[in-house]
Amino acid sequence: MIRLLRACTSIRSLDRGMILHGHAIKAGLNSHTSIETTLVIMYVKCNSLLNASLVFDNMHQRNPIVNSAMIAGYSKHKRFEDAQKTFDGITERNIKCWNAMISAYSLNQNYHEGLALFRELQASRLDPDEFTVSNVLTISANLNALEEGKQIHGFIVKKGFVLDVTVSNSLINMYSKCACMDDAERVFEAITQRDVYSWTAMVSGYAQNGKTEAAMKLFNEMPQRNVVSWNAMIGGYQQEGDNISALAKFVKMLKEREKPNQSSFVSVLKACAGLQTIETGKQIQSYLIKSGTEADAHVGTAIIEMHAKFGDIISAHKSFEASEHNVVSWSVLVGAYTQNGYITEAASLFQEMPKKNVISYNIMVSAYVQNELKTEAFSLLSDMIKAGVRPNEHTLSSLLNSCSGKNKTGFGLHGFAIKMGFEVDISIGNCLVTMYGEQRCMNNAYMVFQSMPRHDVVSWTAMVSAYLTNQRIEEARQTFESMPQQNLISWNTMISGYLQAGKITVDPMSETSITVTYTKDPLSGAEDALTLFYKMEQSGIRPDNFTYNCALTACAAIGALHQASTIHAITIHRAYDSDKGVTNALMAAYSKCGSLQNAEQIFNNLEEPDTISWNTLITGYAQNGQGNHVLEFFNEMLKSGIEPNHVTYVSILSACSYIGEVEKGREYFESMSRDHGLNPRRDHYACMVDLLGRAGHLKDAMTLIKDMPFEPDSVVWGALLGACQLHSDPELGRQAAEKILELNPDSSGTYATLSNIFAGAGMWEDAARVRTAMKGQQLQKKPGCSWIEIRGYKQLFLAGDRSHPQRDSILAALSDLYINIKEEGYAPELGFCVIDMDSDEYLTY
Repeated sequence: MIRLLRACTSIRSLDRGMILHGHAIKAGLNSHTSIETTLVIMYVKCNSLLNASLVFDNMHQRNPIVNSAMIAGYSKHKRFEDAQKTFDGITERNIKCWNAMISAYSLNQNYHEGLALFRELQASRLDPDEFTVSNVLTISANLNALEEGKQIHGFIVKKGFVLDVTVSNSLINMYSKCACMDDAERVFEAITQRDVYSWTAMVSGYAQNGKTEAAMKLFNEMPQRNVVSWNAMIGGYQQEGDNISALAKFVKMLKEREKPNQSSFVSVLKACAGLQTIETGKQIQSYLIKSGTEADAHVGTAIIEMHAKFGDIISAHKSFEASEHNVVSWSVLVGAYTQNGYITEAASLFQEMPKKNVISYNIMVSAYVQNELKTEAFSLLSDMIKAGVRPNEHTLSSLLNSCSGKNKTGFGLHGFAIKMGFEVDISIGNCLVTMYGEQRCMNNAYMVFQSMPRHDVVSWTAMVSAYLTNQRIEEARQTFESMPQQNLISWNTMISGYLQAGKITVDPMSETSITVTYTKDPLSGAEDALTLFYKMEQSGIRPDNFTYNCALTACAAIGALHQASTIHAITIHRAYDSDKGVTNALMAAYSKCGSLQNAEQIFNNLEEPDTISWNTLITGYAQNGQGNHVLEFFNEMLKSGIEPNHVTYVSILSACSYIGEVEKGREYFESMSRDHGLNPRRDHYACMVDLLGRAGHLKDAMTLIKDMPFEPDSVVWGALLGACQLHSDPELGRQAAEKILELNPDSSGTYATLSNIFAGAGMWEDAARVRTAMKGQQLQKKPGCSWIEIRGYKQLFLAGDRSHPQRDSILAALSDLYINIKEEGYAPELGFCVIDMDSDEYLTY
């Protein structure tokens, strides 16, 4: 009978097992402990928990084997309280009972309790076995508890368990989850007889830590693969955002006749969502149905989320209706509405939910925070606590993300986290470091970082970002270089941080033009960013579109044409040349480097140029003084049916200013609101003041300023001041300068320009007073600077700098050019020079 019951168990034949149970009852064998034990195991394995519990409850004598089986059964069916009750009722526990309960804690994600039970086991007379340590290593991995994992590793070595391949595989998984790939590699290398799970654990580890190239190399070396190995690669690519490779790997998996499982479909559906490939996503969903793969809760969730990413709420709702209505499916649907901006509808659905859990609340809290509905987010926290749902680390993380400004809410949340026992949670610590960094409270950020029991790559990146936010560049660099491991986000943070250090940013108004304000060395920020970009290439971390945008922005800022071409070649090799953001950055970089032909060629290769693409091309020609080309491209843009925006008109008005087309400029300025519904902003008024001023219409420019619907800023007054210098109008120049200095008292350039205007008009006493006032403010005009790229190297020139090694030959060449220019009938405009009263030297501004 026992052999027959075991046979039913092995083939999971519940019907035959129940028939045998009936025969056992008729034969009077059902009360034998060995028969009862085998029946319980059979029912548990065949997922008939009701029958298993009926047999178990009627047993007169229970043994460790049957107790362990019931604990496992209860745990598998989410009846954790029954599992705990069974364990607590065991008077004499053997190691199997302990293992079953520790495994139950792990399966139910009660990881802290699982570790506590393991420590209780260590304090007993029993020794943990291989199964115990494998379970506890899984718990340590999920908690990212590296120190705990290392202690268990020491115990494993001491007991000789390291020879067990399952234990070694668990060690690899733990070190991988804790981002310690060097340790994982050492364990892998020490395994004498690796199985498919050993290889898969290493491949997964590399993929999870962003080392997809290393993962791919090891994957190709695997002597045999299984569906888990394929899933590791597909999931790894998807998690890194390389959705194209994830989809390609899934297709290759099918070609090699490896049948995908639920995990495969979850990853590939997420990849389709990330790529916004609607048709491919629908094809995958269709194949899922045809393949006969059971669409479990995870697959159903992925389908709903995919439709939500496509913005197809109707299909998302249909998928919800077709799935089992439980707290998970409800939560995913609410999340679908929030992702697409339907916050009110999401809130209504949330209220309709028959049962809510912490995940449901977290979705709504996160949605409120992302939509800057801070009051609603904190109100929901209060409702959550009243409903008896305990907030978790994700709840507090979302709320902490809303506390970036200088306020006391963040401090209060910090105290609440400590009260709730979350001060040791790594995600909370990371959010606190970020919050204090944004609030310019670096001492608090540093104290939180130092007090964290351990750090992951996010912790280190948050600290780097905090230093960069507070312009402490050297400390950011040192922290970055001290990181045990860097990922894509940490590299991007440091590269973009170097650009910010040099004040090199993409102007949000123009989307394409580069705004550069120099610190001590105008090249340092961009040079450091590019150097780090090439180091990243060598590190094995593959850049993404944001990285390429940063690198190209750096090239644009310093006119590095050779390097821009090199990065262009890399983007083609990596298939990023079709990414709209990257192509626009390439166009902007080539334009800034004066290579308009390359910029236009990229534009011509675009299948469907959008507004930003057109703006990038138009801005590039405008910045290079090609006004007529700008107007031609603008007309082509309108003919193609692309609507201009505010950015477009900045370039158009600037182009009119370059070529002196006053009337065309007036017409374009009026057509903004008349034809396209665009109300002019300050930068458009600044362009018009510059246009009128350059043409000598200073009174019209002043009238325009007075008629502005908002207060003019220093840029507008600066345009007028420049025109006053060009046309020698000292009185109007004085008014413009006074307005600028009211807005920006430390503007040394304004003092210098006004002094030049007075000197050019022969008003020497006024010029002297301006320079005396400038000295009284302890202001100095920053020397002019320029640079050129020669054979890939930058040559920097500063006004008044005598340190260049080729200074004599450069001055000789300039002298020859000056003579040639004079012979052609051109002469320098001495009106823009002023004599320094102290040194009797000409100063040019």
